Amino acid sequence: MNLIDKINFGELQISEEFTNALKTSVSDFFDQALVWVTNFLTSMLSKLSEITTVGVYTVVTILATYFLCADRIYILDQIEHHFPREWVKKLSKNIRKISKLLGGYLKAQVILIAINFILVLIRFILI
Repeated sequence: MNLIDKINFGELQISEEFTNALKTSVSDFFDQALVWVTNFLTSMLSKLSEITTVGVYTVVTILATYFLCADRIYILDQIEHHFPREWVKKLSKNIRKISKLLGGYLKAQVILIAINFILVLIRFILI
């Protein structure tokens, strides 16, 4: 503050056009800085809301999975009581087939991913 007080701007003989140009430049700079800060804070808030949305979805999925697994016996018992016995036999047979096919599919995918990983690793080593 003392240094600024010592400077006499009247002695510098700065033209009026220069001071006006300087004032508009500084004003434009602060306007742009305000726009940038506003955009930055808006994007940060949207990212924060996305994180909370993903967190809520994850918690709901985990809880739903837990409750379905915990009540599995009750659900199967209700299916057996409410559907004809033939349907239950066909359903259980098809579920076993589907789980076997799904297990085979997942095993094949893991093997393919491992082979691709090894090939890409070899290519990166050669490069």
